[in-house]
Amino acid sequence: MRIIASTLSVILSLWACTCLPAQVPVSVPVIPAPQEAHLTDKSFNKKYLDRIQYDRDLTLPAEAYVLEIKKNRIVVRSSDEAGRFYAQQTLAQLSSADVMHCGVIKDAPRYAWRGFMLDEARHFHGKEKVKELLDLMARYKLNRFHWHLSDDQGWRVEIKAFPELTQIGAVGDYTDANAAAKFYTQDDIREIVAYAAERHIEVIPEIDMPGHASAFNRTFPDLAFGSRTVNPENEKLYEVLNQVIKELADIFPGRYLHIGGDEVSGEGWKERQKGFELRHSAAVRAAGKTPIVWDDAIDSDLDPETTIIHWWRADHPESLEKALASGYQTIVSPWDPFYLDYIQDARCKEGHLAWKQYVNGLDEIYNYPLSADEHIIGVQANLWTERVVTSDRLDYMVFPRLIALAEKAWSSSLDYNDFLQRLEGELRYLDFRQVYYFDFRDFSRHPEPLK
Repeated sequence: MRIIASTLSVILSLWACTCLPAQVPVSVPVIPAPQEAHLTDKSFNKKYLDRIQYDRDLTLPAEAYVLEIKKNRIVVRSSDEAGRFYAQQTLAQLSSADVMHCGVIKDAPRYAWRGFMLDEARHFHGKEKVKELLDLMARYKLNRFHWHLSDDQGWRVEIKAFPELTQIGAVGDYTDANAAAKFYTQDDIREIVAYAAERHIEVIPEIDMPGHASAFNRTFPDLAFGSRTVNPENEKLYEVLNQVIKELADIFPGRYLHIGGDEVSGEGWKERQKGFELRHSAAVRAAGKTPIVWDDAIDSDLDPETTIIHWWRADHPESLEKALASGYQTIVSPWDPFYLDYIQDARCKEGHLAWKQYVNGLDEIYNYPLSADEHIIGVQANLWTERVVTSDRLDYMVFPRLIALAEKAWSSSLDYNDFLQRLEGELRYLDFRQVYYFDFRDFSRHPEPLK
């Protein structure tokens, strides 16, 4: 199939790259770095940017593309729409440079799962902020948006069978237990899911169980086991959760449903959790979804063929080893260094363990060693929002660290010094987008928002 694009807006409408200040090419001025690039000293004539030919090449793997930049014409080859879309992101960045060089770029992702998690249970940030994040995720070829929608502080998704979940459970946040209820309606969610899909991003909701369930327990006190945990021996619990799963499966058409399973505490809970996870995950599969669980549930004997383990406990490397040895597909997002609620500089005042000056820096994310085990399907950065109240604070904690994670997820060959040079152009782009990022070059340029 051959399609001739008639306008550059196909590429640049979302990002307005041509409005950016000029930048001088450094190697290949693209983030994430392409897998293979051969650019020449010949320059492309930008007045021909509307001469883009798209060819379907079924020999290429999913999400891959080949980009040929000739003197007055561009050819893009891909086997699917995602590959075509990612070629457009690369062109958008290349075209913002002073000189756009001719040559060939052959590119494909290192990992199928390239993710970011936003917690909206602790503090709610809303539809427009989520869309801004999705725009930037797409620019950097991230393709999984993990949406943490329930925790102790709030239940943030409408369930029509149980309106009390948002009437009661959505009241409050981490800062104010009596804050007005905030949540997403099912129409809101469908809108965001569609917006993400246009950018080749799959949305994965998380309803955390059996712990972190205080908001659920405020709604259904008869189903509680203490303040933060549900009672797995109460049959009514499964009736409620099965209906929740049914509605979630309807409004989130993606393949996955994250069911939590972390930080369940209390004497005698290990066997209770095992029984709960087996039954709960079976209900998720019955709804046509693949369950994802935090690695705390690694001992629950969940089926490795139909369950994904999400490893976060950096202080429990044996959990990752067990997941891989048992054949689980595994997402890697250790809190050290992939948790973005930790500070990124010792001069920062607010963040998880900031009082101990525990830093998850840009370089630590970029240089974190990853196993070559075939069961690792990808990497993810996570933002927990206990101390993230405002939009500026969210930007400050996420960027530019998420850009480093994006390159790590996509690119096989990593060079931190080269990344920093290419990042200069992207920081100008973030300025254009009015993103209040942490500027590691000048700590005073964007003062730290403390809420």
